[in-house]
This record gives sequence, C-alpha cells and structure tokens, in this order.
Amino acid sequence: MPDQETFCVIRRNLPDRHTIIVTVLHEVPDDSDELGSFADPGAAIDFAQAEVRRLNAAGVPAEYVDPPDDLVGTG
Repeated sequence: MPDQETFCVIRRNLPDRHTIIVTVLHEVPDDSDELGSFADPGAAIDFAQAEVRRLNAAGVPAEYVDPPDDLVGTG
C-alpha cells in the first residue's frame, strides 16, 4: 500500500509578470517556496486560495493556479 500523499502549497515569484503564483503540487520545485503541506487536497486548495486572497488584500499581485488534474483527481 502506498504512503499517504502529501499536497504541498507552493509559492513561485514570477518577476517577469510582476506576480506571485500559488498552487498545489506533490513536490516543491527548486524555484518555489513551500507555504504548507496537507494530507487532504481540499484543505491544500482552500489554504492556497486563502493565501492568494491575503496577498491581494495586502496589495501584492498574486494568482491561484489550479493544480494538475492528475494531482487531485476529478471528484
């Protein structure tokens, strides 16, 4: 039986677009920062979306990017 999946909320700065991207992945890419990790994909997505709202409210341009379909399933 496989280990429980971990869903990492990551933040990636895109200086060329003057924005921050927040999404959910299984691993943290080298050019990203981990904001949190969760066993439940729904909790990870909720956290990521709340982080984008917080950043935007603070005047920091940020976007939430949907995770890949194969990461969290379609249900």
